[in-house]
Order: sequence, then C-alpha cells, then structure tokens
Amino acid sequence: MWTETDRRLGMSAAASVAMIGLLYVLTGALGVVMRPAGLAPLAQVDPYLAALEILIMLVAVALVVLSAAILAYARPETRTCARASFAFMLAFAVLTLATHFVSLALGRRLAVSHPALAAQLGVGWPSVSLALDLLAWDLLLGLALLFLAPVFGGDRRAIRVRRTAFAAGTLCLTGTIAPLTGAMEIQLVAVAGYAFVLPVLCAMIARLFARETVSSG
Repeated sequence: MWTETDRRLGMSAAASVAMIGLLYVLTGALGVVMRPAGLAPLAQVDPYLAALEILIMLVAVALVVLSAAILAYARPETRTCARASFAFMLAFAVLTLATHFVSLALGRRLAVSHPALAAQLGVGWPSVSLALDLLAWDLLLGLALLFLAPVFGGDRRAIRVRRTAFAAGTLCLTGTIAPLTGAMEIQLVAVAGYAFVLPVLCAMIARLFARETVSSG
C-alpha cells in the first residue's frame, strides 16, 4: 500500500540523488581542472577523488531507499518488475559501497607498503576494485533502471519518467562493453547514463511523487 511515509521517503531520496549527482559533476569537474600535469584527461587525485567516492556511497544509499519506495508505489501488475529492480539496486549498492569503502579505508594506507595491492584496491584501470565497481554501475544499476521503467505509466509525466529510466539503464548497460573488451572509452557512455541522465530521472521522480496522492487507510 502506497502511504504518505512511502511518498515522502521516495521524494526525499529522489531529490537527494539529484542534488548529490549535481555535486558529483561539479566536484569531478573541479578535480579535472586542479589535477597535476601529466595525468590522464579525466584522472582524479585526492582530495577530489576521496570526495567523489564519499558522494558515490551516499548516492548508493539514497538509491536503495528510492527503490524501496518505488516498490511500494508500483501497481500490482508492475510489482514483479519493481521487485526485480529493487533486488538489482540492492546488489548494486552493496557492491559499490564495499569497493569504495575498501578504497577509502585500505587503498591509501597500503600505497607505500604494498603498492601492488593498493593498485588493485584503487580506482585505476585495470584493477579488481574498478572491475567490481563497473559491474555495479554498468550491469547491476543498468538492470535496476530497466526493470524500474515499466513501473511508471499513465499520464504524460509518468511516461516521461519511464522513457528516461529506460534511457539511463540502456546507457549504463552499454558501458559493460568497456571492461569486457578493454575499450575503456566506451565507458563514457555509461558515465553519461549515471552521472547526467540518472540525476535528471530522480528529479523527475521527485516531482512526480510530490504530486501523487496516497492511500488513506
């Protein structure tokens, strides 16, 4: 049953993802501008890299709350899709939270004593940590968004949400080609999905939930 608590939590979580997403883009842009000379064009260093990892962890938590609210919001005929979306979103969050927590807690501390291990726990490519994080953001988040899309339908606002969710999920899934083939430039397609389209999607969901009615009983 869709309740006022569900609506408020979903609206707050969606708005949080949109705002954190904007802050992520601004922080990333600042990090690119301030990076030392000689690094790759999109390379990040601390403190900007650490800030980005913290923002990623906050987004993951907010997306789980949003997905739970959408599961409560889903109509009976779309509830299986909503459950699948929630399951993939939960798997995504656990995986990305683990990789970034390990990077923040251990990766930097091992940089001097165990540089090879630290490299595998960092966000550079190729590394185990980044491969797992790409699994989370490209495959698992992409599937979560694709299964989320059918939940929204009816009026034009909801249909726009559905199309935007489908677009974001498709872009994320396309990114899985990058680590599988080594053509990492393809990852920019997924970046467009989760760094730009996803915050727009969440802003749209927040507006939709702000206008929704709830069950009285």
